[in-house]
Amino acid sequence: MESLKTAVLSACMLGCGAGLVSMISPGKSMERQMHFLVSLLFAVGLMAAFTQFELPSDPGILAQEMLEEQTQAMDERIRTALLEQTKTGTEEAIRRKLEENGIHCTAVEATLHIDADNCIHISKVTVTCDDFAGANALLPDLLGEEAEICVTQILPEMGSP
Repeated sequence: MESLKTAVLSACMLGCGAGLVSMISPGKSMERQMHFLVSLLFAVGLMAAFTQFELPSDPGILAQEMLEEQTQAMDERIRTALLEQTKTGTEEAIRRKLEENGIHCTAVEATLHIDADNCIHISKVTVTCDDFAGANALLPDLLGEEAEICVTQILPEMGSP
């Protein structure tokens, strides 16, 4: 019974609010948008009354929650873009260093991750090259001991010197 009383009270309050909003609306140009927003608020208000869901009394709380969600989503997109850029730069730097030492590469793949302290770490590097021993000697000095290094040697084609 209490929820029915709450629903009726909500409907009355929302109806009054809708009337006020329609009186101050900017005219015909925004009529459809205003009608949609008022209908949406009316439906949400009624659903909240029937489901005993409490809407925040302070609109700032709702705005702050939305801002936090948007900020988290933006942070994730920035982290992903930064990680991808760093991955590409790392692969190019490894390729260039190997080429400088006379080791020809056909493929360089780096796996990176960002830890809780927002530090980027290289966890694995896979290289396909023509000098297995040279790459295995150079890469640990270049990448450190924490990175897993996987080197595959290109086998010469049959019949070529």
